[in-house]
Amino acid sequence: MAESVSWLEEMKRRRVFRTLLGYGIVAFAILQVIEPVMHGLALPEWVLSVTVVGLGLGFPVALVLAWAFDVKGGRIEKAGAPRGRFLAGLVVAGVVLGAPGVGWYFWRTHRAPVVAEKAPSIAVLPFSDLSAAKDQDWMCDGIAEEILDALCTVSGLRVAARSSSFQFKGKTADVREMARALGVSTLLEGSVRKVGEHLRVSARLVSADGYELWSDKFDGGVSDAFSIQDGIARAVVSALQLRMNRQSPAGTQNAQAYEMYLRGRQYFRALGLENGELARQMFKRAIALDPKFAEAHAGLADVGANLVQWQLLPSAEAAAMRAESLAETEEALRLDGSLAEAHVARGNVLAALGRVDEADQSFRRAIELGPGSRDARYYYARFLFAQKRYADSARMYEEAARINPDDYDSLTLLSMPYARIGQPDKADDARRRSLEASERVLRNTPDDVRALYMSGSNLVQSGEKEKGKARLDQAVALRPADYAVLYNAACGYTFAGEYDRALDFLERAVGTGKGYRAWLESDPDLDPLRKLPRFQQILARLPR
Repeated sequence: MAESVSWLEEMKRRRVFRTLLGYGIVAFAILQVIEPVMHGLALPEWVLSVTVVGLGLGFPVALVLAWAFDVKGGRIEKAGAPRGRFLAGLVVAGVVLGAPGVGWYFWRTHRAPVVAEKAPSIAVLPFSDLSAAKDQDWMCDGIAEEILDALCTVSGLRVAARSSSFQFKGKTADVREMARALGVSTLLEGSVRKVGEHLRVSARLVSADGYELWSDKFDGGVSDAFSIQDGIARAVVSALQLRMNRQSPAGTQNAQAYEMYLRGRQYFRALGLENGELARQMFKRAIALDPKFAEAHAGLADVGANLVQWQLLPSAEAAAMRAESLAETEEALRLDGSLAEAHVARGNVLAALGRVDEADQSFRRAIELGPGSRDARYYYARFLFAQKRYADSARMYEEAARINPDDYDSLTLLSMPYARIGQPDKADDARRRSLEASERVLRNTPDDVRALYMSGSNLVQSGEKEKGKARLDQAVALRPADYAVLYNAACGYTFAGEYDRALDFLERAVGTGKGYRAWLESDPDLDPLRKLPRFQQILARLPR
């Protein structure tokens, strides 16, 4: 005991403890500096490991030196080297002090990384029609789509796009197979039974492995459809332990107005000038039945904004349509400022009016309100491209495609800003991804005209010219007077190097009385045609 005490006193006298404290401070400072310096000089990772090991082994060496030497009067004097048990004790003490630090470092840097839990994801499947007459298909789809749109506003929840989840409509498939095909962790399925004006909506949330997480039945009148949809969405969010970001939709208590609204949504989604006009009429009838129906005002604005953006109307009607669409967005937002789709429509109309700064604000507000909205990002990307903000446009297209992996539209257009900023590899990759997505869509809906001409252009650019041109011709055969089909056929034949054929299609497109001059002037797909006199003549027919 006396020997131990004298040993400790001798260590104090020789300032061994002070040396260890100083060594620890210096070692800590070295570790703080070495890592950023190592990465800044691009040194290999083993440099840091060697440094840590060296500092750990230095502990016993520092102990021995602190015992053997002392500093007096600014000079280093030999104080006598430790011998026998003293030397062994110092080395063991140094190892005991240094080893834990070295061991902790290697445990921290070499242990298996903690796998982050995947964010929850869901697909809303088309609801089944259990009505006796089997005539409520439009309502089944509409309710499912409204729930899907509501879930898209939930932060932290990835929602499969309608085009992906609705491929299982009318098909019998195992829950696990559908979840695997859609890449989601949960599925929402349900049914609708309508008897007169009474609705019964059943919904069930199941996990990817087939276990039921929640289910319930909702009864009410058709006028209660919005509250039923909102109740289902909130129940799903609660079951997934997430939080709803938006207030409950105002909706309508008028059953007929709700029916007109859902039919308008279906027509608008079908694309084309005729369907657009039918959608406008449905939304107008819904508004006439319930002037405070904010979603119907937003739908009418959305259709008008689409027609204005692409000048799919005779020029004499374009100004009136712009004014109507802008008024409808303002009314929709006055009734419900949280409608992301109204902000998107407003952004499109303001862009057409040249009010660029206001349009930019509207798109950004739409994205804020709809964190899962593909449309907000897609239309913002188109706006950014027209403003020559190519890098921002590419980023928005990428975000839209992340929300909906089957979004061949965004992926095809994504190649254009990448081409503009000099990244041909990324442009080629975007076209490849778009082709894969369009092939998935065409397997389920072979008459999807847009998928046909988009994939046709991509096939031509990928070297499969004959197959690509066949798809372009198939799209034109399905809709021979559709501006968008003819325009994109012109782009595809430009890629094929058949400029006369491309100009034929472009002339037919502009001959429909439609067209968006700013887009033609900036679309890189048409670059090979720009110096041709015939192209300039076609362009001159469009208003500035």
